Amino acid sequence: MVDRYAIRDGYTIRPTPEYFDDDLGGVIWQPDVYGDAARVAARIDAKRIIDVGAGDGTKLADLHPSFDLIGIDFGANVDRSESRFPHIAWRRHDLDTEEDLPVSVEELERAVVVCSDVIEHLRAPHLLLRKLRDTLEHADAVLISTPERELWHGVRSGGPPRNVHHVREWSIREFGRLLRSSGFEHVSIGLTRSNDRTEEVFTIEALMTSDGATLDELVPVLIDRPVPPAHRPWLGRVIRAARTFRYG
Repeated sequence: MVDRYAIRDGYTIRPTPEYFDDDLGGVIWQPDVYGDAARVAARIDAKRIIDVGAGDGTKLADLHPSFDLIGIDFGANVDRSESRFPHIAWRRHDLDTEEDLPVSVEELERAVVVCSDVIEHLRAPHLLLRKLRDTLEHADAVLISTPERELWHGVRSGGPPRNVHHVREWSIREFGRLLRSSGFEHVSIGLTRSNDRTEEVFTIEALMTSDGATLDELVPVLIDRPVPPAHRPWLGRVIRAARTFRYG
């Protein structure tokens, strides 16, 4: 049986996505995730942020110098960013492989791991989830985010994703089941802003920890996240329409 990764029956994936060159023309997607990672890290006195699928590193770089930073990616994103953000320790790694993440036990200790806007690009997301789960043997917490399919495209959306860089997309219920079935026992899942030009919360954000006490301590950090400045509602609609036009 083909692994559906908890997505409803009948959904069609894109088996060969295009490489995602993280050049977004000024729009910041999933803008609150890195601020959440910083607040989570500060609450538990973590000293390092490890970004799995860091893209061009722009959002991660904003956390310097408060934290030591490690960015993990491959291809043009790293080529462009190694000289642009030398204060990030860059590691090359293809997440669609069986290889372990290129980080040491010492680097994972007192670290928060971020994986934002990544899992929807992967052909084999179970490999990424195994790697993230393994980090919790030493890291304090993992934050992962991904677009919420039904909020973006409606309850009848059956794939493949309109975004040519995405293999598959999840509803929040599906994604919660995927995380639990992948071995994450302590999970808090909610929604966050999709980009910095809109107030629409069309993105799933999940926090995972290795124990319930840590999760209970950290969830209020996300509940009490500072409310961003107001934006013009029509601008979000324009961005969504443009994105739909671009990706079909």
